[in-house]
Amino acid sequence: MREITLEDYKRADRELEREAARRGFTIHAIAYGLVMTGLIILNLTLATEFPWAVFPLIGWGIGLTLHYLFGLRWVNKAITDRQTRIEQRAAASKRAA
Repeated sequence: MREITLEDYKRADRELEREAARRGFTIHAIAYGLVMTGLIILNLTLATEFPWAVFPLIGWGIGLTLHYLFGLRWVNKAITDRQTRIEQRAAASKRAA
């Protein structure tokens, strides 16, 4: 078995983290679409006097947008920050030993 370099490890960690983030957002978006479709249908068929389905649509939509921003758009910065902290901690423990 060949030794991996730090760069190989960082690249693999980044790929795994981004893949998990994409999967999580996709599941969230599918659930949002299904539930909102059901709520809109329910609102249009049973409770037609007031469009109450707009409130969960907007509220959950804000949550979905934040999930997209923090989970997909800015995930690289979070990974880089975490990897930097790991390197600093490893360097500090190596100096202490």
